[in-house]
Amino acid sequence: MSTSASWSGFGGAAFDIAKIAHGDRPWIGFPRRIDRRDTVAVAGEDEAGRVRLTVDQDLNQGQRDRQRRSLAMGATVQAALREDRLLFAFQPVVCATTGKVDYFECLLRMRDEDGGIVSGGEFITTIEQLGLIGLIDRFVLEQTVRELASHPELTLGFNVSGLTACDRPWLRSLMSLLRNRPDLARRLVEITETAALYDLEESARFVDTLRHAGCRVALDDFGAGHTSLRHLQILAVDIVKIDGSFVRNLAGSPENRIFLRHLLGLTKGFGLSTVAECVENAEDAALLRAEGVGYLQGYHTGPPTIERVWLGRSAISEGGNLPTG
Repeated sequence: MSTSASWSGFGGAAFDIAKIAHGDRPWIGFPRRIDRRDTVAVAGEDEAGRVRLTVDQDLNQGQRDRQRRSLAMGATVQAALREDRLLFAFQPVVCATTGKVDYFECLLRMRDEDGGIVSGGEFITTIEQLGLIGLIDRFVLEQTVRELASHPELTLGFNVSGLTACDRPWLRSLMSLLRNRPDLARRLVEITETAALYDLEESARFVDTLRHAGCRVALDDFGAGHTSLRHLQILAVDIVKIDGSFVRNLAGSPENRIFLRHLLGLTKGFGLSTVAECVENAEDAALLRAEGVGYLQGYHTGPPTIERVWLGRSAISEGGNLPTG
């Protein structure tokens, strides 16, 4: 016996989250890599091609509780997508020397049933583990292109998971949206997380296709543990975003300053633009500027806001009882 929460989404595809009693046979053949140590469920497809998630009952109580919470979060996000409760917070990326906004990064948020704003960091990892990140990335893509089409003065950056960077149907969807619209492509910055790029050669083809269409491509989390020189050699990106762990409290960390100089030496050698993430104060901003970082992003230069500040409205930043990540 099983129960499921179902949503008919893009292209008419139906996606289910199912809780299957112990002894039921899970569906097989789901193409995503699922790590048993990290995930909360076994993912598969039924004969109709619907994504289904199966609770593994052969676990201890604590593990089963975590599975149930994750499945509940998956159902919550699907409901938010169906009910138009997913939205963006926009954070500016500014020129380090002039302070002029180069683009706004679209950060995913979810409005809960009580009207509160939930940070993407509270659910994206779970959605990735459940194998449903394609739904989110398709929403983010379509919403970003819609914003660009509505505001011709605007340049936006959006995040896509490493798994999606190897997903050719998603790439075809992007190219279809941008077909005969070079004005949109020029104002689009695609941001890919370094840690999630499992297939570098496929990712390189993804990057090349985007750049050929006129988009800029940024490599996120540069300097984090998964980054290597090979990423810069193979991926013909335009921008690298220096991981915030090397930017926070830069003034108080001689080690981070040394590491920053090393990273900047690499990026300059490849002719790449740089964005420093998590710039939180004027002292760190001044150091980054002096070291030659091209662009700054963080609460010092502008917090995320759910308002479209380029329209001249007063910004509602994420503060008080709203998340700050």
